[in-house]
Amino acid sequence: MIGGLVGAAIGGSIGREMDARDREYAGYALENVRTGVPSTWRNPDTGYKYEITPTETYETQGGPCREYTLEAMIGGKPETIYGTACRQADGSWKMEQR
Repeated sequence: MIGGLVGAAIGGSIGREMDARDREYAGYALENVRTGVPSTWRNPDTGYKYEITPTETYETQGGPCREYTLEAMIGGKPETIYGTACRQADGSWKMEQR
């Protein structure tokens, strides 16, 4: 899946708890979902819930980048991070927390 895998530099419990499947969902949303539209999923193995919303899209010399909000419910506790993700040459998205 082009753009599906995400290399993450995400802090907090969100970054520690996201598994490969969660990163694929996030990458798919960054690649395919319109700005301002939330994409939600629940990890069936962990029970954790996630919602990522691209908030701005812009072009750089290296390719497209998207700012996003990622909300998660991990262990019954909500957490929100704000970050930027840029598409890499291999089609993956590299996420960085702001």
